[in-house]
Amino acid sequence: MATVKALSAPELAETAAIYKVLSNPTRIRILYALENNELDVSSIVNLLELDQPSVSHQLAILKKHQLVAFTKVGKHVLYRLDDPHILEVIEATIAHVKHVILGLPHGVEND
Repeated sequence: MATVKALSAPELAETAAIYKVLSNPTRIRILYALENNELDVSSIVNLLELDQPSVSHQLAILKKHQLVAFTKVGKHVLYRLDDPHILEVIEATIAHVKHVILGLPHGVEND
């Protein structure tokens, strides 16, 4: 008989919320920009060629879900990944997407 992993309602709800957060390409780009960097909003704006209000809004969403953290240094606010493991989740999803795009069965490498 098959079994189903027992997950609490809050665990399921927050998991779904994280996937909703990751459904926005701009937020994914911001996470990758912060992969090995602490950046302020202006740096993110310049790096990703986005407008400041949009970047600030997306950072607030990422912060709410504990995907980014920040440190104040004088008048500057530096953002960083709060949980670098989120990029592993994104990488696993990208690997799946590559299979879908190329029409390959899973388990076949597609570099």
